[in-house]
Amino acid sequence: MSKFFMYGSELQELEQLMMLVPNFLPRRSGVIVVQRIRNEEVPSGFERDYEHITAYCSSNGSRSFTNQIAGGYINYEEIVCSCFEKCESHHLNVRLGDLIRSHDGELFLSPKHRSRFQTVCRIQSEAIENRSSAYLATLFLLTADDNLWCAAKDHIYLDSFDFKKMHLNGINTDGYAIYQMSKTIQLAKEYIKLNEISDKHLIGEQAFKGIINSILIAKYGAAMLQANC
Repeated sequence: MSKFFMYGSELQELEQLMMLVPNFLPRRSGVIVVQRIRNEEVPSGFERDYEHITAYCSSNGSRSFTNQIAGGYINYEEIVCSCFEKCESHHLNVRLGDLIRSHDGELFLSPKHRSRFQTVCRIQSEAIENRSSAYLATLFLLTADDNLWCAAKDHIYLDSFDFKKMHLNGINTDGYAIYQMSKTIQLAKEYIKLNEISDKHLIGEQAFKGIINSILIAKYGAAMLQANC
């Protein structure tokens, strides 16, 4: 994602509009009205230099914890809180709270999303327990959005993804955010920022859900896909 230099200032919305990806459709139709109170104070803990997305994606959950996830002994709220327990972003914590309250027990964004993911796993004939956490999380994201899937499906391999060949024409900003998160997880380089994920004006609820759940998969691996939480 683009780096915003005016975040938290009165020019924030204007910069966000200027930095939209060329030829990409906006996430919502209609006229965008800049109406945020100017000079609104941003909590000091909103984003610190050491708050990197990749830190949350590292696969370092204990075997005991992941076994409890797979067995359904730990609920979704506990999993999210464990993953983001050191997060100091006020905005992200607010969104995480909303996500937890709206959780319906489904990790995938739609039945179509689940079907695409499972189809790829079946075609590859590789048990998810044998796949790396990063691979599963990346595949989870690339199968989440209809247009992104059309761009990605011919460039998904048994042990890699060819992002350079994924042509994203016609994708909307939510789909683009999901794509950037997939690159962040797979390549361990930040293509999307914590403040962008936290911003409701940039990323919709479904895309946010997909991104957060992909982070949980990246951290806890196949256990998240086997969980009943």
